[in-house]
Amino acid sequence: MTSRAARAGRAAALLAAAGLACGGCSLLPRTAASPPASTSAHPAATASRQPSAAATSLASLLPFPPARLQAAASLAGRFTAAWDSWSWQQSPAAWLARLRSMAATSLESALAQAAGDRGVLAQRAAAHQAAVATVTALAIRDLTPGSVTVTVTATQVITGSSGTSRSTAGWAVTLTPAGAGWLVWDIELAAAGNS
Repeated sequence: MTSRAARAGRAAALLAAAGLACGGCSLLPRTAASPPASTSAHPAATASRQPSAAATSLASLLPFPPARLQAAASLAGRFTAAWDSWSWQQSPAAWLARLRSMAATSLESALAQAAGDRGVLAQRAAAHQAAVATVTALAIRDLTPGSVTVTVTATQVITGSSGTSRSTAGWAVTLTPAGAGWLVWDIELAAAGNS
């Protein structure tokens, strides 16, 4: 078995364990507008579920506790929404400031380059464009002892002088541990890699 195949098999086993340990939880935080998990008033549906012994032992196989993985996914979502939201009236420095606190130092030069792309900035200013991104789905794609890659699906709405457009894109966001938290190490289109 090649090392790539072995890594893929190990990642699949860890992701399966994460799914079992999570017990069907969603990586997206519940908002007031989110529908409840169940609308029935059956006592069994309202009783708190305790993780099974199997789920608890599978969780011990993960390189990070489920709550820490939840925090990584949450940060990946916040970073992607900030990354894909911008305005022609906003300075590149303001866009960078939103991202810097979530990003690893190694990512800062790439962020600065993206923020200062004169062609893109001129196009946005000429069309008076602003974009707002909303995260619609999160999924852990790769998990190692030193990183986690989360696939983030985001819908971006761009408004400008020529009207409004909407698009959906998948992003692969790789995070690395930083103390008790996480930092974004890389962001790419999901189809480009980051695994």
